[in-house]
Amino acid sequence: MRFLALLILFLPVWAQEPSAPEAYTVARIVALGPHTATVEIGGERKEAELPTEFAGFHVGQRVVVYQAGGRAYIAEPYRIPYLWGLLGLFALVTLTLGRGKGLRGLLGTAASMGVLAFFVVPQISSGNNPLLVTFVGAFGILALSIYFVHGVNRKTTAALIGTTLATIVALVLASLLTEWMQFTGLTSEETFLARFQLGGQLDLVALYLAGVVVGALGALNDVTVTQAAVVQALVQANPRYGLRELYNRGMTVGFDHIGSLVNTLVLAYAAGSLPLLLLISRSDVPLYLLVNNETFAAEIVTMLVGSLALVLAVPLTTLVAAWLLRGRRLDYIDRRWPEA
Repeated sequence: MRFLALLILFLPVWAQEPSAPEAYTVARIVALGPHTATVEIGGERKEAELPTEFAGFHVGQRVVVYQAGGRAYIAEPYRIPYLWGLLGLFALVTLTLGRGKGLRGLLGTAASMGVLAFFVVPQISSGNNPLLVTFVGAFGILALSIYFVHGVNRKTTAALIGTTLATIVALVLASLLTEWMQFTGLTSEETFLARFQLGGQLDLVALYLAGVVVGALGALNDVTVTQAAVVQALVQANPRYGLRELYNRGMTVGFDHIGSLVNTLVLAYAAGSLPLLLLISRSDVPLYLLVNNETFAAEIVTMLVGSLALVLAVPLTTLVAAWLLRGRRLDYIDRRWPEA
């Protein structure tokens, strides 16, 4: 479940600080003009200015309205019912196809998003180091998502250890690169605004590194659990396999796994960076200077470090799983594979 984050659309709402009363509200359009619309808010009708960015508003549609200085402005369409519908469809398909594990996966996802919304974000907002907070939160997310969904056993412990090791490697490498490349952390408008809202006390470099860690966690979880399951299946097929044999046979599957993983995060991050790619294609600045810009360079570092962590997670998890699972259930071995 790499993109399990539909729930993150809703959980942070419960954890966020309350905004100014009635600054934003949901209203219904009752009449439309060329530049304004009449909206109904709590039984009262008001004139609200239409945004220039949106078209296609219609009478009866629910919209988000911003009120300030005695005037009202339509901010955007009200999309929450569609998001709830999509979330319901996702949950229905997951429960139908995944059954018990699908349910545990949904609950584990909700718990993981709860860690982000109620622990990581508030701790960072209160001024604590984003990197330390995210690493602690990430370990909690991993424990919840792996142990809760797949149970507490040697296979899941191997997956947790492999994920943690790969995450540490990614974190160390990203930290070194940000220092060598002299990143400031000002990679987007959102980071600047977040720093401004927190009074300039936010460590943007640490926040960037935290984003690298969180961005790779979902895919790492999937990779390590799958690879540990491969080793477990080998032990069940022949419990007499030793550490070396389990590792070598596990890596025959792992090599295929690596081949399919090489472009997983690259494509995922590239899809999120399409506006940047469009800027590159339309810019008069030489390509090497554009790539040198921190905005582009930081995205490239995130892509490559995350993908490197994915690739490293395969042999690391295979080795740990082989070490933890070798020689299990010896009484069963003696019955099925008696000594010659």
